Amino acid sequence: MRGSWAIRGWWLCEEAIFTAMKKLLFLGACLVALASQPVMAQASGTDVVLVKIADNGLSLHMETVRGAGKPELLDLTGKEYRETGAATSATQRVIAKLCQEGYILKGSYAGQHSYFTTLIFIKGQ
Repeated sequence: MRGSWAIRGWWLCEEAIFTAMKKLLFLGACLVALASQPVMAQASGTDVVLVKIADNGLSLHMETVRGAGKPELLDLTGKEYRETGAATSATQRVIAKLCQEGYILKGSYAGQHSYFTTLIFIKGQ
């Protein structure tokens, strides 16, 4: 009689250990899920900058827009525009500044006339 109780006691002990292991495994899985990275849908939006350029041969007008902020304006007209390389230098400075801030040129498109161009920059990952 005593032997049957010993077997039953051992079996109950194994069942308790098995239940505890299942609980530990479940708790470990929950901790791994909490420690993982959030999915992209929950992450913040991508930083996008648009640079609109209008260069008609007489003047240069550039607007740089970051999100919902106020546009940064750059106008070169008259003598200032006619200086050799002034328009190209101004455009290069704006693009270099964006690249230093970590933005990457992702696309461009021309407007209705050939002297309108829009550049699309996205913050590098």
